[in-house]
Amino acid sequence: MRRHLATAVLAGIVAAPALATPALAEAKPALAEAKPATAATASTASTASTASTASTTGSQQAQNPIAATFNLVAGFTTYGQNVYVVGSIPELGSWNPAKAVPLTTTSSTFPNWTGGVALPADTYTEFQYIVKNADGTVARWEKGFQQNRSTITPPTGTYITHDTFGGY
Repeated sequence: MRRHLATAVLAGIVAAPALATPALAEAKPALAEAKPATAATASTASTASTASTASTTGSQQAQNPIAATFNLVAGFTTYGQNVYVVGSIPELGSWNPAKAVPLTTTSSTFPNWTGGVALPADTYTEFQYIVKNADGTVARWEKGFQQNRSTITPPTGTYITHDTFGGY
């Protein structure tokens, strides 16, 4: 009974009885001052506040991306194969090889591959390099499941890797 009464008091549905515990009696004046009058209103306000915070964080990241450059040594590829970086965030394809970021090389720079993408600042991400055949099929993932590279992008500036395919 006391637990259900405490929930009702905190939701602003009933007044705290005289026999209420001191914690409930102290909570009653704070509830009277609060604007949300019902649990539904409080829930909506909390959700709106959370959404506002997430929106601010998301828009801050969208407004201030960092320039990321992925440099990779992968000398085993054959003519027609290309190297990509794929990862856990949308900017790196959300683990979808069809949306992976391409790296490029030339006859004079091979076996060095490089590519760039704008990434959200101050964001944890995991990634791997993959090799795709000319028809788009994945020939090789860098590592197996749960063996991803991981990083937290810097809050400002640039992020640059110098990696070797398969080398951690």
